[in-house]
Amino acid sequence: MKIEPLEKKSLSDDVVAKIKALIVSGELKEGDRIPGERELCDQFGVSRASVREGLKILSLQGLLRRTNAGTVITANFTSILEETLALKILLDDCSYEDITEARLFLEKTMVSLAAKRIEQKDIDIMARQLGLMIEAERADNNDDYILADIAFHQQIAKASRSRVLASLYNSIITLVFRAQKSVGYDKPVMKESIKFHRNILEALKNSDAELSEKEMQSHLLDVQERINHLIGKDIIKSGV
Repeated sequence: MKIEPLEKKSLSDDVVAKIKALIVSGELKEGDRIPGERELCDQFGVSRASVREGLKILSLQGLLRRTNAGTVITANFTSILEETLALKILLDDCSYEDITEARLFLEKTMVSLAAKRIEQKDIDIMARQLGLMIEAERADNNDDYILADIAFHQQIAKASRSRVLASLYNSIITLVFRAQKSVGYDKPVMKESIKFHRNILEALKNSDAELSEKEMQSHLLDVQERINHLIGKDIIKSGV
């Protein structure tokens, strides 16, 4: 067995780590222009070649973009972490039951918190999404229905005012979308789903955390039951 020698950490890796640290600390935010190469050389005490290599790595990772005005931060670190976790989950062998378990854990907690922290603007947005769901049901438009459905749930995540839980939810949103697409929405299914969403919204309006959590659980278990029915008929596979 041939064992390759370990590579020494390059100075460009230090440049990458230091700039990421500035993003994490909040000193550099999305849209900020970073200093020029010469200034970075002086600040970090490295050569221009190391700075250029480090900036290239950050660009490939989607954190930087070159513009006529200079090099700017294109994403916050939170979104990078969410995308990384989402990719890890997608690469794993994930079942629909795995998704439902995760959703139950996250969304029951988030909706309970939202009932205590929700603001009128959140209610207005959710009511608007519910209206779009109703319009999509009338037009028998599955795609528009699912998009409004997911937006409704995303607003609950925001209304929870828990950045950590919201980030975790965003990391599985692609899987949530796939699960919703697999349910096979027809008019009766849409109508039943609208009832669940209307009940959840009413409970949130009344700041009823216990009822909000109960309605969310009923809704998510109903989705899983429909998926199990489709799996049992070999219409869809059990894996996402």
